[in-house]
Amino acid sequence: MIIVPGLLAIVLACPLSDEEPPESPRLVVVLCVDQLIPEQLERLEPWLDGGLARFGERGRTFSAAELDYYRSETGPGHATLATGLLPRHHGISANGMLDPQTQTRIECTVDPTVATLAPGGVLTEPETGGSSARHLLRPGLAEYLRERWPASRSVSISGKARAAVFLAGRAPQWALWWDRRAGGFTSSSAYGELLPDWVLSWNRGWSAQANGRDWRCSFEGELDGSGTAPDERAGESAIGAGVTFPRAAPRLTDDPRPIEYQRLAGFVSATPLLDRFVIDLALAAVDSLELGADGDVDLLALGLSACDKVGHRAGPYSREVTDTLLRLDDELGRLFGLLDERLGPDAWLAALASDHGVMELPEALVERGIATRRLGTNETRRALAAAREALSERFEGEFFGLRSSGDGLILDRELVAAAGADLAQVRALARSAYLGVADYAADAYTFDELASPQPPRDAFAALARNSFRPEHEVDVVLRFQPWLLHDCRLGTDHGSPYPYDRRIVLSFLGPGFAPAKRWERASPTDLVPTLLERLGVPLPEGLDGRPLD
Repeated sequence: MIIVPGLLAIVLACPLSDEEPPESPRLVVVLCVDQLIPEQLERLEPWLDGGLARFGERGRTFSAAELDYYRSETGPGHATLATGLLPRHHGISANGMLDPQTQTRIECTVDPTVATLAPGGVLTEPETGGSSARHLLRPGLAEYLRERWPASRSVSISGKARAAVFLAGRAPQWALWWDRRAGGFTSSSAYGELLPDWVLSWNRGWSAQANGRDWRCSFEGELDGSGTAPDERAGESAIGAGVTFPRAAPRLTDDPRPIEYQRLAGFVSATPLLDRFVIDLALAAVDSLELGADGDVDLLALGLSACDKVGHRAGPYSREVTDTLLRLDDELGRLFGLLDERLGPDAWLAALASDHGVMELPEALVERGIATRRLGTNETRRALAAAREALSERFEGEFFGLRSSGDGLILDRELVAAAGADLAQVRALARSAYLGVADYAADAYTFDELASPQPPRDAFAALARNSFRPEHEVDVVLRFQPWLLHDCRLGTDHGSPYPYDRRIVLSFLGPGFAPAKRWERASPTDLVPTLLERLGVPLPEGLDGRPLD
């Protein structure tokens, strides 16, 4: 090769093309679709042509992403996505966490120091408290962006309080969620004394959009090849007036009473209208707050909850969930189209994730030859009685208020202390006695085992440690057998440490993310560091996640 003297310097000094370099992103959009399992995007791919399709066609997708902690629930899922940390570090270990004072379960967002804002804008007096990120111990994405760009704006919107409160971190300007009691979006005094005008304006029109709006299936036929189940099948729970399409919406009278609005708001919360309204309010936020309009990178965090609300009742392969996701695809297409028009396609980034998976309806699994069943309360009562009896025999009639709650056993620790008993021994005895009767339980982990510095004895114990918060943990964490639902008479549920509940969607879209499907290990803790690295923000110390790629 012959190099002419001076030519190399000229080549290096000149651009190789007339194309302008891509703009630096000015808006980050974080989307969490509650209960979205990866199979949904695969089976529905031929029928997707909106926002979900854009992730499939242009996104960098991590197909082996899964939760690396025990409790596959909404609160921990959204908090993990927002912080880049495991529950053991960010503090949100479950939807219902043990209150150290009362030894009862409390909602992970409950805050007795704040009041709820009514959808009409009025500050209500606290009764049992409002919702805030009080229990979230570490900063989240909104705070990291504001630290780098002090004028950064952030808003988090969802159909659920626990999703809106946690998805942006501890300090978005506004966290807004659907009010099932009165309709419209609400918040709490943790974010302001009155709802902003753009929210109040939208709230004034919600009932006219929902009134009498029956839920009718948006597609014809059976979508052959999609794996969509028949409209009515064993195990489904009713939504609205029944278990088949169309689902009749409540009708408001000419002079509606509060109970009529409550019924209509409840109907919205269990249909695709919930996601549509979240997108509506997101569009209003983009316009009113001028998100992405200047050089300070803003955050729009959206918790899309309809898939979970519908999926719990009808199962993930139901006609209802299929319709919900096809409609969500259209709604996200509407949002992305506005962002392209308003900001330009290279001026915003998006991340798509889910907070947990879900199990198919047990009745459908049995038809496929998978051994599964619904666990009745009589069986759990027998095991609890056996554990109480063992404690009574050992401690002279005292069983220390032992009770079961969710996936755990809870003792009255004050009674144990008053009796002078060793708490660790009491827990161990309760565990062994319970497991001796409960053939539906695969194992159990005591508080002391999870708090120990010794290596975990199996992979599930390692997952349980990643969910362990000593101030909110039960005395014995139960692990039920796989493919078993407890306390779920109809529909389906999640929350277990098994792969069907832990596998999630994780995908990134926008400049800097070349389209690809990757199969290396990925975790929801990786979302924040991946976005921060793409934006050129130094990574905070102590994150559990890492930048993907």
